[in-house]
Amino acid sequence: MKDAIKTFMRGPFGSYLLSLYLRFVSATSRHIYVPADPDNKFGTDGPYIYATWHGHSFIFASRFRAGVYPTLMVAAHGDGRMVGQAVAYMGVPLVYGSGTTIETDTPKGGARAALQLLKILRAGKSVTMTADVPKISQQAGPGVILIARKSGVPIMPVAMTTSRRRVLNTWDKMQWHLPFSKLVFVAGDPIFVPKDGSNPEVYQTALTEALNVVQERAYQIADGGPE
Repeated sequence: MKDAIKTFMRGPFGSYLLSLYLRFVSATSRHIYVPADPDNKFGTDGPYIYATWHGHSFIFASRFRAGVYPTLMVAAHGDGRMVGQAVAYMGVPLVYGSGTTIETDTPKGGARAALQLLKILRAGKSVTMTADVPKISQQAGPGVILIARKSGVPIMPVAMTTSRRRVLNTWDKMQWHLPFSKLVFVAGDPIFVPKDGSNPEVYQTALTEALNVVQERAYQIADGGPE
């Protein structure tokens, strides 16, 4: 039964139902932005590479006005494709590929995805990438750093959560957001990666720390802390 449900949800109709659900969560929740954004200008400057943790980015498209969605990089299979197809119904452009492994600096899915991202960034548009690589949760891999270095575009660490949520028993501790919540978005300071050949692990560590800070801040606000 579990496999049958997964197969259905990864199909086009299942993804469409998921997109409707995400819209419902957003529409019934009170949005809280850190930093405050009274004019809803987020995403209109840049470009940026928005970096999130795996399993935490279901609802990220709700942070943007229609028409200014950054291109999302998603895996071409499994849960990544399901999420990608769902947000595509909402108008989010996609690039299919995956993060890099720890052992190599080659993006899984080939160089095509990386070249597409670089083309988008050099055209002055933003992208969203998950910073951690499959099976290694909440530890930034080299993929986002390499794209930032080659493009010259800064990384913006972002986090989101809801006050009513379930954390699934998956490697990435995927959050399942529930309606009628506080829907919290937190953005950190941009991280610039120079093209000087410096050790990328320095920036991987910086990004890991920055993402953990913004994610913890999102949890605190969602769970009743000061906004």
